[in-house]
Amino acid sequence: MEINPHIFRAYDIRGIYPKDLNETTFRKIGFALGRKRKKYLVGNDIRKSGKSLALALISGLLAKKSKVVYGGTGSFGQILFSGLKKKADFTLFVTASHLPSKWNGLKIFKGDGEPIPPEKLKDRVLKIKEKEIKFKKPKIKTLNLGKDYINFLLKTFSDLKKAKFKIVLDCGGGSTSLVAPKIFKKLGFHLIEIFCKPDPTFSKRNPEPKPENLRRLIKTVIKRKANFGVAFDGDGDRGVIIDDKGRYLRGDQLALILAKEIFKKEKKKIVIKTVSCTMALERELGKLGTKVIEVPVGHTFVGIACKKEKAILGIEESSHLYYPKIYLFDDAILTPLFVARVLMKTGKKLSQLVDEIPIYSFKEIDFPCKDEIKFQVVERMKKKFKKRYQKINTLDGVKIYFKDSWVLIRASNTSPKIKLYVEATTKKKLSILKNKFSRILKKCIKQLS
Repeated sequence: MEINPHIFRAYDIRGIYPKDLNETTFRKIGFALGRKRKKYLVGNDIRKSGKSLALALISGLLAKKSKVVYGGTGSFGQILFSGLKKKADFTLFVTASHLPSKWNGLKIFKGDGEPIPPEKLKDRVLKIKEKEIKFKKPKIKTLNLGKDYINFLLKTFSDLKKAKFKIVLDCGGGSTSLVAPKIFKKLGFHLIEIFCKPDPTFSKRNPEPKPENLRRLIKTVIKRKANFGVAFDGDGDRGVIIDDKGRYLRGDQLALILAKEIFKKEKKKIVIKTVSCTMALERELGKLGTKVIEVPVGHTFVGIACKKEKAILGIEESSHLYYPKIYLFDDAILTPLFVARVLMKTGKKLSQLVDEIPIYSFKEIDFPCKDEIKFQVVERMKKKFKKRYQKINTLDGVKIYFKDSWVLIRASNTSPKIKLYVEATTKKKLSILKNKFSRILKKCIKQLS
């Protein structure tokens, strides 16, 4: 099987199993990643192909005489916590995150949770000839640190036991089903569960926690008069919050509430945000003396910047949120726990806190575009807009700044599509910009197809 080079993305490895990647691919990836006497913690999410790919990865690592601990099947936070706890040099998590069950992939981290981009790995993997390497079937014991992980969170958020909040939990049948219900119940939450049984095929709910996939959660929050609802993606590195009025909160909107309330006493206030986040972050957090640093979209870039800048919070509008005071990786289970802490501290409803922050008109649109040409399309957009507009940003794709509005066009790093983001202080302005740049983008994709 020839390896599809497009599985190597900007911040992880992803492809359809077994079409784009399989056990042979992962043995080669393990061999390319392996280092003699270095310690690796390997785990996988609940997808059917997860354990088989993880064992193939381990086979490749062992062929390089690496030391390997298998953390088993678990949520993103649990596996990354295991690597931290075992003082691994590297933690490798087999997952395709929010993508459908036929997909799988790999996320690569240092032992402390700092993400490692896999792009440089591509050439090394593609050059490996399997016949030249003696791969052996690994004989290893599984070390499941699920109890340690749960106990750590119970201790860290022990103050929430007094709160007695009612929340609706939607695990989508994903990996958080293995740990999240236990955590919230032990903290004394009145828990209403939706899709909280492990479901490797995601047959009940799409693993992408977009509003259209969360209708049952939204209805349940309103009907049961819950304090809030939370929905996790497939592996548990994203947690979307629904307020008590049933409103879907983007990650950057929620982060603004958390930053204002939780980190008031922090002396060094540095926040990392991606280029797709709301301009309200700079406007509002700037008033509190917070320095906001912008990075490209992707958990890798946010995580690396959080460590480098010693930030108190890392933000992606897609609801990847980092809380470096706890640990460096974006464990989504932390998000509802911090929300509950803010509600307890303020004595307010979440909807009240939402109403206190500026929420501008925002739209994110996906345009199908083949992986082979999507970056060419974006490059053409850059050249076009550099000549036409005065204030642009090419940190990730091309972002154009207008008065009280902005437009961003960038290639998705996980799927064959190009994304258009538009934010404006009025709906009318947003509609004008959305229509204008949609036409330009469609035309360019058609020309290069």
